Amino acid sequence: MNVLGPILIGLLLAAGVFAAIRFWHKLITRIVTVIAGLGIAWLAVYLIALSSVRCLGSCG
Repeated sequence: MNVLGPILIGLLLAAGVFAAIRFWHKLITRIVTVIAGLGIAWLAVYLIALSSVRCLGSCG
């Protein structure tokens, strides 16, 4: 499952990018794309911060 998770996330992101490009002329697609992009960015920053804090406790 450790290998399958990132592959599924990558496929999901690729499908989202395809849908955003294909239906960009619709306002709802733009809104959903912006919200999803902000959510992914927030999640990435959160996970990076979480791993940094975990490393500070055990790596040093």
